[in-house]
Parts: sequence; structure tokens; C-alpha cells
Amino acid sequence: MKTVIWPPTDKEKTIPLVKKILEGGLKKLHFWVYDESVGQVLMVCDDDVQYRMIDQIDILTINLQDLEVLAQNQIRFTEKYEAIAKEWTVDTAGDLQVRKQGFNGLRNTFGRCGSS
Repeated sequence: MKTVIWPPTDKEKTIPLVKKILEGGLKKLHFWVYDESVGQVLMVCDDDVQYRMIDQIDILTINLQDLEVLAQNQIRFTEKYEAIAKEWTVDTAGDLQVRKQGFNGLRNTFGRCGSS
């Protein structure tokens, strides 16, 4: 019999909890970044205020003003996680478009869907 000892992991030992983003909470956003150590998006604002989102569906909970702030700032990411980070920006832009133009604005995005 052989005993195998695994080295300690360099991943996060605790998962940071998500704090609700108050209306206007992202007004003083410095940057947002995909944090691959926990698989979340981290948004850093003034006075070391930080917000996290676990899933892209969380974008739907942000008010329009804060969503516009996110859309105006490019998400930071490491090259390895570029595809995941771009999913966040695509979902942000899509949600912003739906809120401003309604679902009719999506017709131009998806081409001739549903037309015969």
C-alpha cells in the first residue's frame, strides 16, 4: 500500500459573500475584474467598497444607472479566462439594451429570428 499526500491548494479557503449593490453603488467604480480564484466578478469602488457577483444572472439585479457604469468600463481578466470575462460584458450589454430599447431592440442583434 502506498500513501499519497497532496500539496496544499493555492485556491481560496473561504468564499467571499455577495453584498447587495445599492442603487448608485457603482457610481465611483474604479474597475471590475473576473476573479478566477473564486469564479466571481469583483467590482472595486472608492473607499475600498467591493461588490461581487457570482453568476451573470446577477446582472439583472443591478439598476440601470449602475449597469451603464459597468458597460462603460472594460472588465479586467487574465488571458486564460478571457472567454468567461467576455460573457459578463456581453450579458451586461444585452441587459442594458433590453432595458433601454425593450426586446424589440434585440431583433437587429439576432437577425431575422422568428420571421417567415
